[in-house]
Amino acid sequence: MNAAPTPDQLLASRIAETLVRTGAVAFRTSPFFRLTSGAESPVYVDNRQLLGHVAERLEVIGAFLEAVATQQQAPDAIAGTATAGIPWGAWIADRLSLPFLYVRSQAKAWGKESAVEGAAPDGARVLVIEDLAFSAGSLADAAENLRAAGFLVEDSLTIASYDMPSARARLRSLSLRHTTLTTIDEALAAAARAGSLDDEQVSVVEAWLSDRRATGN
Repeated sequence: MNAAPTPDQLLASRIAETLVRTGAVAFRTSPFFRLTSGAESPVYVDNRQLLGHVAERLEVIGAFLEAVATQQQAPDAIAGTATAGIPWGAWIADRLSLPFLYVRSQAKAWGKESAVEGAAPDGARVLVIEDLAFSAGSLADAAENLRAAGFLVEDSLTIASYDMPSARARLRSLSLRHTTLTTIDEALAAAARAGSLDDEQVSVVEAWLSDRRATGN
């Protein structure tokens, strides 16, 4: 007998279904999507689509708040990565009545030349919010820039993750815990359940994900 799914698994499945239904995660195997980098992928993630879907947006915010409530220590402030994490971070900070920051991957070259915008108490425990983790580069940059600004950063949250071993290793090296609401694998399963992909297409995406995880890019 299969074990009943845990609350975390049910949440991951539900959020994945929401991402697929709103087009925030899309799959295409013939042809692949062409990404900004020039690479080709059978997966395209655009969580900006969620911004225009009020009920689904509130669902994701609620899931984020549940994740925050389970963390070892409550944050003193919330930071959103520029630009995709900014709206989510701002909504969460508002719900929790906490200071909000947004953080760039690198300091701007004008004005105060800051990588971190906004204000929070010196030494505040800051939770980083991002919409997606692939290589985890933006999460790593955000943590390092916030730490350089004098904040304590130990936790991060994302809507979705590719669950790349290289990304997990990178975040471990920075002692940055990462929690994601769902994964691309969950979204693939949701798309298959919805009838958007047949078995052959699912196999193509699975093979692509396996190859990316093996090669680290």
